[in-house]
Amino acid sequence: MPKRAKRTKARRRKYWITVYAPELLGGLKKPLAKVLCYEPEDLINRIVLIKGMEFSRNLEDRAMNLYFRIIRVTPSGAFTTLIGHDYAREIISSKVRRRMSRVELITRVYTKDGHRVKVSILAMTAQRCKQRHKRAIRKIFEEFIREKAKEYNYEEFIYHLAIKKTWYGDLIRLANKIYPLGEFLIYKSRAETVIVPQDEIESRVEAKEEVLKHAEAFTVRR
Repeated sequence: MPKRAKRTKARRRKYWITVYAPELLGGLKKPLAKVLCYEPEDLINRIVLIKGMEFSRNLEDRAMNLYFRIIRVTPSGAFTTLIGHDYAREIISSKVRRRMSRVELITRVYTKDGHRVKVSILAMTAQRCKQRHKRAIRKIFEEFIREKAKEYNYEEFIYHLAIKKTWYGDLIRLANKIYPLGEFLIYKSRAETVIVPQDEIESRVEAKEEVLKHAEAFTVRR
């Protein structure tokens, strides 16, 4: 980029805009972060990472990341949708033990509103088991997750997987009928088809002048 163009961009005013959680997680009552932008349109589709402890009291969730995509900007702030979660590598590694068998499932399911969600599950059997046990457990996990996905939209589905852990007990009980589990974790989810199309980005910014009027100007402290 030419030096003149760089200087011009540097002189453009930047703004801090507050990002809020989806309605499912509090909406305007739950600010997530402040993000920096030149134009409100720049925020659409941006992903904001928040630690799981913001929404969960489970100590293990200190190592969980929640991912939110900005889908709308208004004079009140930027609004998001929950698109996934994952755990730090250390948490996943801590589940893997010696003299246990690892049963892992990575699958893609479709939710009630037609979105595709990738789900990754890790289970460790209490003792080493045979391949037929592993296959049977993976099959049960996949069938259960696929059927549950059909009952919810993508955001509700991820909320139950990551934050509420609604189906942990059911999945563990089903697997225990085949072979007892020692560890279990749904360690990753991601809504792969949730993105605002390029030709809709401008329409996702409401009252742009008001947005900039209410935004906090970025200043460089010297």
